[in-house]
Amino acid sequence: MKRFVCISNFKLLILCLLLASCSGILVPDPIDPRLPKYTEEGNNVAGAFVGEKVWQSIVYSSFSYTFNEPIISVYSRKDSLSFRFTGSINSESSTIEVHLKNHHITKAEDLPALNGLKISLDGVNATAYFIQNYTPAAFNHKGIGQVYFRSVKRDLTGQQIILSGTFGFSTTDSNGNIVKISSGRFDYVVSHDNFMTE
Repeated sequence: MKRFVCISNFKLLILCLLLASCSGILVPDPIDPRLPKYTEEGNNVAGAFVGEKVWQSIVYSSFSYTFNEPIISVYSRKDSLSFRFTGSINSESSTIEVHLKNHHITKAEDLPALNGLKISLDGVNATAYFIQNYTPAAFNHKGIGQVYFRSVKRDLTGQQIILSGTFGFSTTDSNGNIVKISSGRFDYVVSHDNFMTE
């Protein structure tokens, strides 16, 4: 009996370690499980519809590893701030970027100033981009729409920022066809490691 309890405890410990090693937590949306549910917990996940296709920050998860782990990069330049959400559609790399001007955020600790802000992506002071396979020409197609920073707060340790919100925008592809990005949501942890100043 003791041997069985030891083996069961060992298996439970291994399972917990494997689950903890995943950096993205994909909780399916109850309305459409192809997308992650909107959360404000720092799950390191994002998702959206790109036309009829699903864009996700997590491509494939298993107990032992996550392929194409969710990545957010935040860049602060003189008068602008950029958020880069890395993901894919059907295993094809793609990135969603949001560029904002005149918000004067120079370090991760300043990000809570965005809390509750709905920002119109007008193509001038704020814009979004959908980039497939890291194609630089995609920056010629400015997205118009909205990003809503619904919750931007410090985590329980006070060392990191939990950045959560929603987005949607329309842009054009290289052939001039309209591409609609809808039902976008993100929930990431931002720290000094993924906040870069240029």
